[in-house]
Amino acid sequence: MAVFIDTNILLDVLEKRVPHQVDSEQVLVRCDQLQEPVFIAWHGLATAFYIYSRKVGEAAAHLALGQLLGSVSVAYTGQREAMRAFQLPISDLEDAMQAVAADACGADCIVTRNTRDFTGSPVPVLTPQEFLAAHP
Repeated sequence: MAVFIDTNILLDVLEKRVPHQVDSEQVLVRCDQLQEPVFIAWHGLATAFYIYSRKVGEAAAHLALGQLLGSVSVAYTGQREAMRAFQLPISDLEDAMQAVAADACGADCIVTRNTRDFTGSPVPVLTPQEFLAAHP
């Protein structure tokens, strides 16, 4: 099973966001234990860097995200996927891009805290709690 991680999950872990960090971190741990591939979006990586670097500085953000890339893969996307994102019935373009990236990498689910934002996603969406309950 391939798992796609939304940017908010990455930021929960990086920024140690209480109370979300525990479940978000556990999703990554569970995927590692199950040896399941984990994907993120190219643009999500940039978004996470921008937000996280504002708190810890560019050098620390660069190091943290570089380490993260040792355990997650970036979903390959291009022109076709970008155009498809505009066609999805998802009101927020960034979320549509996440959904299309998840589909492009063959993800079986998207893990996010904002499931309502992904209504219309071609890939099923789970909260961290739902993912953990389904994969004990």
